[in-house]
Amino acid sequence: MPVDQVITARGLVVSQSSTILVQPLETAIVRSIDVSEGQHVRAGDVLARLDPTFAEADRVALDGQLNSLEPELARLHAEADGQPFTYSGSDPNWVLQASIFSHRKAQFDSKIENYEHRLQELNSVIARSESDAVGYRERLGVAQSIEDMRRQLEATQTGSRLNSLIAKDTRVEMQRSLSNAVATGEGAKRDQSALASDRDAYVRGWKAEASQKLQEISVKAADTRELLTKANLRRKLVEIRAGLDAIVQSVAKVSVGSVMQSGQQFITLVPADAPLEVEANIAGKDNGFVHVKDPVSVKFDTFPFSQYGMAEGVVRIVSPDSFNAQVEARNPTSAVPTTNLEPFYRTRISINRVALHGVPAGFQLTPGMPVTADIKVGQRTVLTYLLGLMLPVTQEALREP
Repeated sequence: MPVDQVITARGLVVSQSSTILVQPLETAIVRSIDVSEGQHVRAGDVLARLDPTFAEADRVALDGQLNSLEPELARLHAEADGQPFTYSGSDPNWVLQASIFSHRKAQFDSKIENYEHRLQELNSVIARSESDAVGYRERLGVAQSIEDMRRQLEATQTGSRLNSLIAKDTRVEMQRSLSNAVATGEGAKRDQSALASDRDAYVRGWKAEASQKLQEISVKAADTRELLTKANLRRKLVEIRAGLDAIVQSVAKVSVGSVMQSGQQFITLVPADAPLEVEANIAGKDNGFVHVKDPVSVKFDTFPFSQYGMAEGVVRIVSPDSFNAQVEARNPTSAVPTTNLEPFYRTRISINRVALHGVPAGFQLTPGMPVTADIKVGQRTVLTYLLGLMLPVTQEALREP
């Protein structure tokens, strides 16, 4: 008469979804642990709090830096665009930048006013030189006529040589005065052109300096905003919160005041709404018999199956490679602890039906419950079973050691 061939494996109820490892973003001191193992938490609930001193100090420093850069940025925009900049509030950063703008604007206006005053003086010199040149040209014509007449009188011996020389001296003086007036006007025009160029260069330099400073401060402000965003996130992560409804599977063995390192495993969560299954370890010597879709009887340690019943399921996954205790000790995602040094295979068993009865009111399956999985891998007769026990002994006894 054939009997079921069963392979027994120890395991735990686990979630089909991966466990969530909660870790601190950076090294910090634990200020409070607000949950315990097995506790149900909802999305947004505080799991633990870390010391906020460093994160808050960085955030406050960056916030203050940005608050000082934004008024400076607004002032530089006004300077570069030639727009007014006023502030009537009480924020010291804005008051300071308004004062700087007023001082720089007064300096700029004074410089431009000086240029305009000097240009106006040169305009007066040019106008006076041109007016003098007109008068000297008229007088030069008169002096030339007088000189010509004096020479004619001298030639007819009705005028003296002295009068001719006096007339020539007057004409030469008028000619020299005209040349001086023209030269003065031309020099004033050159000075005016150079001064206007200096004024325009000063204005361009002023705007270029403001634009360059504006670009530098804009980049600095953008970098500060990014750093402040990160600092705000770091400050927010000082309170470690659940990202979804879950069950606390484990909490690291740390106490308030302990130092958690960046990335150190702190709290492990199991999603509350994820389907449950069984993770079990199959001995290496039994793995060859176990296949996907093999039926499984799941017995819960907390409820003796003879009194409360059991669950039914099938093998869903068998690991393609074996594991050992040393490897598992370093694996934070392993659900089933093992101390056996022999190789084993990990299997996942889906729970298709829970046939428990008489259990306490409100009971529900939760991750972490220890179970025994009886995997039905086939059938064999009692004779086959007995021969399987005797033949190895007989064969080993008949061979030479």
